[in-house]
Amino acid sequence: MQGPAVVPYDADLEHVFLFVNPKAGGQLGDVFLQIPQPFDVRIDPTRRARLHVFSLTEGKSGNKPGFHFLRQVLMSYAWVRVFVGGGDGTVMWVVSEAQKHGVHTETGIRIGMVPLGTGNDFSQALGWGGRNPDADALLKNDCAGMRDLMQDWIKAETELHDIWRISLKVDEEDGFLYNKDTVLTDADGSEQKSLDSHMLLYCGIAKDAELAYNVELRRTKSQCLNKLVYIWQGAMISLHFFCCVGQRVQRVLRGLYHGTSRKGEPIFEVGVRSKGPRLYSNPEMLLCLNINSYGGGVARNLWNNSWRNGTSQPLMDDLLELDQDPGDKQLEVMTLSRLLRAAMPTNSVLGGRRVFQGAPLHFEFKQRNYRDLITFFQVDGESYKLQNPVSLTIEHNQQICVLCKVDSRRTGCCGNVCGFESASSGSTSDPDV
Repeated sequence: MQGPAVVPYDADLEHVFLFVNPKAGGQLGDVFLQIPQPFDVRIDPTRRARLHVFSLTEGKSGNKPGFHFLRQVLMSYAWVRVFVGGGDGTVMWVVSEAQKHGVHTETGIRIGMVPLGTGNDFSQALGWGGRNPDADALLKNDCAGMRDLMQDWIKAETELHDIWRISLKVDEEDGFLYNKDTVLTDADGSEQKSLDSHMLLYCGIAKDAELAYNVELRRTKSQCLNKLVYIWQGAMISLHFFCCVGQRVQRVLRGLYHGTSRKGEPIFEVGVRSKGPRLYSNPEMLLCLNINSYGGGVARNLWNNSWRNGTSQPLMDDLLELDQDPGDKQLEVMTLSRLLRAAMPTNSVLGGRRVFQGAPLHFEFKQRNYRDLITFFQVDGESYKLQNPVSLTIEHNQQICVLCKVDSRRTGCCGNVCGFESASSGSTSDPDV
C-alpha cells in the first residue's frame, strides 16, 4: 500500500520507518512484517510515534511502495527516523533506494539499525548490538518487545557518518574479479575489469579478505553457525604463517599514496628501489577503517588500541594521538602482522600498527612477473578474489545522519529483546615480535 497522496503534519506524531530485508537473519526479517499496521506507541503524555514497516523486496528498484510513502511524509516533515532491518550491506541498499525515489539522504533521514546479519558491525558501532532479536519477545503480549524497542529508537542521538566511493581495477587482458568463485561479468557478458562500489564501514586487503572470502563460500542461514565457520576458517588460514605461505601486504602491494594516483605523497612503498616510507613487521593484512567494530564485533576499537607506528617515516607526527571519528571525512589505515591479532586487539596483547589517517587513498598493486598475482579484497563484509589487480582508489562520497543508542549499558542491545555484547580493553603495552 503506497499511502495517501498527502501526509498532513502533526506536531504530536512522529513517523518512524522500518525497512526490512526478509531474507536476512535466517529469514527473521519476516517477523517484523507481522507487526500490525498502523503501529502507534505512546512516547509521553503528549507525543506518540507511528511505525511503518516495509519489505525491501516489495516492488522494483526505483518503484517501491515504502519509499514512495517515505517521500510523501517528508513533504510535511523536515526529517524522519529510518531503521534498517538487515546486515551491514542492507544500509547502502536503503540509501540507494531512497535516492532513487528522490529522498535527500544527507538531510531527510536519520538511519538506525536492527541487527539481522551475521557480523552486524555497523549495528554494534551505533550501540544497537550484534545479536539477532528474539522473534517471540518482539510479538508476544501485544508486541510489547517492539514497543520497548520503539522507545529506544525515539531516544536515539544523531551523529554524522561518512560514505566512501571505492574504485578497483584489474589488468585489462589477464585480470579477473571473483565473487563466490564466480567471475564477475558486465551486462553484455564480458569479464568485468573494474569494481565501483561504496564503503560504509571498512575495507581490507590480503589475509583478512581471504578469510572473509572463504567464509562467504560456506555461509549458512544460522548466525551461530556462521560465527563457528568464521572461527574455523580463521584458524586454518592462520596456519599459513608456519609454512611461510599465504597473503602478505608486501607481496601484493607496491605502494599506498595520499591522493587519487601515484602522484600523491607516498604513505609507504614496497621494493628495494623505493625511496619512500617502509612498512614495519611484514604484515599479513591492511585495513582502512571508518568504524570501531570489525569482524562481527570480534575486534573492537582496533585503531584506539593500536599504539605503534606502522611505517618508518609516518606522514603525521601526531599519528599515535589521533582519535577515530566516523564522520570526520578521514579513514584510519592500519596493519596487523598476524590475522589472529584481529581477535585480540587490546593493548594487553599485541595489537596493530597505525599507518595513516586521512583521505583520499590510492593503492598500487605489484605487477605480475612469471605468474599471476592473486590476492583478496573485502569491503563491508563483501569479499572478492583478485587476479592481477592494478589499483584501488578510495574517495569521500557523502555523509549521512545515523542514530546511536543513548544508553548502551542497558541489558539488551534492543531493550529486553536481545542480549547486549560489550567489549573492554586492557592498558599494558607489550613490544612487538
